[in-house]
Amino acid sequence: MPEVEEPTPARSPGRTRVAEPKAPRRAERRRPSHSRVAACTPAIRRRRRVAAAILIGLGMFLAVLGFGSLAGALTADVVPDRTAVVWVQPGETLWDVAERSAPGYNTEAVIARIHELNEIPGNTVLAGQALQVPSAP
Repeated sequence: MPEVEEPTPARSPGRTRVAEPKAPRRAERRRPSHSRVAACTPAIRRRRRVAAAILIGLGMFLAVLGFGSLAGALTADVVPDRTAVVWVQPGETLWDVAERSAPGYNTEAVIARIHELNEIPGNTVLAGQALQVPSAP
C-alpha cells in the first residue's frame, strides 16, 4: 500500500496576516469640520440664562397670582351666620367694628352684611351706637 502524504497548510503556522484598514462605511462617515451647531459663546450663554430666569420668575409669579385669586375666591363672600349685638367704641369706624366682630373673614363682606342687618344708609357710625353684626363662632 502506498503511503499518502497529508496536505500541508497554505500558510506557515508562525506568520499572521495583518488586516489592511478598510474605507469607512456610509454610516461611519465623519462629519465635516464645519458643523451645523455653532459654538456657544459666553454672550449667548448669558442671554439664555437671563431668558431662563425671566421665564422661571414669570411662571412663579403666575402661580402665586393664581393661588392667591383661588384663595380669594374661596373666602370672598363667606360671612358668619351667627349674629351678636355690639356697641361702637369711641373712634371706631364701621371697618373696625367689622374686623372686631368677625376676625379672619372678608371685611368688605362683613360690612355689607352689617348694612343689611341694621339698614344703615352710609358708613358712618356713632360712638355708643348698638349694631347687630355677624360674629365669628
